Amino acid sequence: KHFGHSVNDDPDVVYSTWAPAPGEAVPKAGASSKLLSLRRTSRKEVQALADRGLTMYERELKELTTQLLALRKNHNSLREQRIVVEMCSTLYAGTLGASSSGAGESSPVDVPRAQGGASGAPAASVLSSLVANEFSTSSDDGVLQYIAGLMPRTVAPTFERVVFRATRGNCMVHNMPVDDEDLLDPNDPKGEAKVLKNAVLIFFSGSVLKHKLTKICKFFGLSRYILPEVSHQRRALLAEVVDQLASSTVVIDRSNHILTQMLDTVAHKWGEWSYTVGREKMTCNALNMCNFDHRRRVFVAEGWIPVDAEDALKEALAVAARKSGGETSPILNDVPTGLTPPTYLPTNKFTSAFQGLVDTYGVPKYREVNPGVFCVVLFPFLFGIMFGDVGHGALLTIFALALIAFEERIGKMALDDIGSMCFGGRYILLMNGLFAIYVGFLYNECFAVPMDLFGTRVLSDDPDAGVYPFGIDPVWHHSTNKIAFFNSYKMKLSIVVGVVHMFLGICCSLLNHIEFKSTVSIVFEFVPEVIFFLSIFGYLVFMILLKWGTVWAGGNGPMILNVLIGMFMSPGTLTEVPLFPGQAQVQLLLVALALVSVPLMLFPKPIIQYRQQMAIRAAAARSHYTMMAPDAEHGTGPMNPAAERGAGGGGAEEDEEEYSFTDEFVHQVIHTIEFVLGSISNTASYLRLWALSLAHSQLSELFWEKVMVGFALTIGPSENAVLASVKPFVFTVVWLILSFAVLMVMENLSSFLHALRLQWVEFQNKFYSGTGHAFIPFSYKSIDKPNTGDDDM
Repeated sequence: KHFGHSVNDDPDVVYSTWAPAPGEAVPKAGASSKLLSLRRTSRKEVQALADRGLTMYERELKELTTQLLALRKNHNSLREQRIVVEMCSTLYAGTLGASSSGAGESSPVDVPRAQGGASGAPAASVLSSLVANEFSTSSDDGVLQYIAGLMPRTVAPTFERVVFRATRGNCMVHNMPVDDEDLLDPNDPKGEAKVLKNAVLIFFSGSVLKHKLTKICKFFGLSRYILPEVSHQRRALLAEVVDQLASSTVVIDRSNHILTQMLDTVAHKWGEWSYTVGREKMTCNALNMCNFDHRRRVFVAEGWIPVDAEDALKEALAVAARKSGGETSPILNDVPTGLTPPTYLPTNKFTSAFQGLVDTYGVPKYREVNPGVFCVVLFPFLFGIMFGDVGHGALLTIFALALIAFEERIGKMALDDIGSMCFGGRYILLMNGLFAIYVGFLYNECFAVPMDLFGTRVLSDDPDAGVYPFGIDPVWHHSTNKIAFFNSYKMKLSIVVGVVHMFLGICCSLLNHIEFKSTVSIVFEFVPEVIFFLSIFGYLVFMILLKWGTVWAGGNGPMILNVLIGMFMSPGTLTEVPLFPGQAQVQLLLVALALVSVPLMLFPKPIIQYRQQMAIRAAAARSHYTMMAPDAEHGTGPMNPAAERGAGGGGAEEDEEEYSFTDEFVHQVIHTIEFVLGSISNTASYLRLWALSLAHSQLSELFWEKVMVGFALTIGPSENAVLASVKPFVFTVVWLILSFAVLMVMENLSSFLHALRLQWVEFQNKFYSGTGHAFIPFSYKSIDKPNTGDDDM
């Protein structure tokens, strides 16, 4: 029902939703909460509450996080300063050792490489003499200068090549890898990324090269650090850096402890804050969708409600008005609209999973037949035909019952995708297991072993024994023509089930035509479809049932497939044994009815609709009345705001499109071809029931005969006693693993998907459009838990 709701506007009052008081428990998922509760709260109180709580914690957390980031960066700089001093001191010590040890001894560390090559003495001797003199010269241009620092290891080779080309080889670069893997990346704003680095020491001379090298180092992200020239100054700097590192470590640990305590405090209040903010956002979002009438100074809210909930909504509005202390009571009116209402389907824990299967294909259009009702029974039955086995069905049922019994505990757990799908479809698994047990009794199979519950009637000496009470006589499982018998039985059963299933879908289309008052669709669409479908496939089912119920001499009945082919290839004649007198004439009549129904589906409906449209246009042309436009001068709009804004009623406005006879005729041609050809292909598609049922039965029998009977339950005369006692347990475990992996998992999933395809394509496309949009009620429960499809308005 589409309604309009008006409330008085008071600019000095904030209407806010309920918020839990200090110490009051926040409603949990599934708990009943108030539909709407308004209280008079001043804006100053709201702002003061925010300042005292969330704002204070937010400010302190930001300040502490910023300070901690600065401390980490400073600590990282101290570590890098220590690395530069230590590695360069080692370099100096190695260079001096090499100069004093003679030419025959090797240096304990690598000597810096001379780039560009200086002619004359080796680089080691030049560097050792400079180090011995502490790089001291009389002028700035003549002194040997250096740059020390750390850079990312990935750019170090490129840096060396650029320096060599920029200085034309007039400098020396010493590149040393650092073993520390916890150094921070200077380009990371959060200060969390780690990067491998190299220590770089560059020797050069002159102010021009210094200017060039400074720019290059800055471009490559070289972090420059102090490196004193004199050895005792380096030792003093190193001792100072070590002391500062110790102090920095203590400060960082203390800051992390304070941050952890503050986050723990916030975590205890996070649920309350999140719940309150979520309610406020939902309330404000709903208020923003209201329309304010400036002339009457009221808010006008439009929306959809179920007809059964109208009295509850009026009562809730009255209670809210009394609690808020408003001067006027809200007014609730029914608003006529041309919008298509959303689809509201009340569900519970049991039916919501089945409705989810239908909604995945498409949400039902408003007042359209809902396939979810039939899906509760038909989907598990189709699954059971393919998965029919008492033992496997019992295991599936036990698994589903376990999920249902512990659903509250499992619902609170963090499940992966497969686990959440199994838990969400626990009632589907339960119905699938029960129908698999039922069909398993029809097949008389339990883990591929026939069950003789009532005693075989075929081998009975009693002439009045009759037939087996329920299901197939177990003697057929031991007969020589077992495969041929079950192939014929399951194939014909699949055809019968498929034709009945599709005919139910055609009958559902009649309910849609009646609901939408489409007499033309009933006469020239539904009736020809029924005639065509029953003339061919209804007659096919009739022949199957008649052949099953007839005792044939010698067991040789007619081949129904040949009868159906001859019915169209040579009408009026029979190539097989007749099933009943006058069969040839009946088949000729059925073929004629099927051929006549095709043009009845194709031509009359678009022609009649075209004449109706022409009559409507002619009546409109004869009318002398026109619609009065709203008064734009006074700014008064229509009384129904939904007429000018589509989102007000919760659905898109349906603009009538220009009628086109060509489009309607093409649409009818497509529908006719799809129905005629689809009836044939859809009937053949139901043979998947036969194929998967046969595959499941044969795989079960294969595992039982080859693993259990062939190995676990068979003991050879010459086998070792120990081996004979262990072998049954081992091969029983092998049989259980194969049965679980192949039958309970793979076959289960395969049967589920094939049953879902039959439900969607072969059944629903006979009547279902799925072009609606779901009704999503305004509910605070969506804050606590996602929508499960239950009825929780």
